[in-house]
Amino acid sequence: MEERLKKFDPDSHGPSMEFFKLRFESVKGDKIIFSCEFKDECGNPLGFVQGGMISAALDDATSVAMICAYEEKKAPMTTDLHVLFHRPLPLGKANMEVKLIKLGARSATSEGRIFNQEGKLAATLLHTAQPVDVQNN
Repeated sequence: MEERLKKFDPDSHGPSMEFFKLRFESVKGDKIIFSCEFKDECGNPLGFVQGGMISAALDDATSVAMICAYEEKKAPMTTDLHVLFHRPLPLGKANMEVKLIKLGARSATSEGRIFNQEGKLAATLLHTAQPVDVQNN
């Protein structure tokens, strides 16, 4: 799976992944580590990362993990995103951990956590999806 994750480099990113500069970093046990960066355009009126931007970055990271776990034969059609916000996230770099919880034939679930530069948990996302066949173009 690690080799598949490495394929999601800047040349194969979707526009949202490139916007967040989402990067696969490593696999540590059952966690997949990503990094991202939030530009000024991601800011809310108080100067922190806007909640929807945090959700979108975690959605991208958990989706990539599921796509790779399904060996790029299935794509996660999201059925539910549940986000808990624990503390404000400053603009700039952030780190994410993704854990695959279930990879079934009819449903998949993963958890994404995003941390500030001090390593403090800022938000948790539970991503539930229906795996659908990838259409070859």
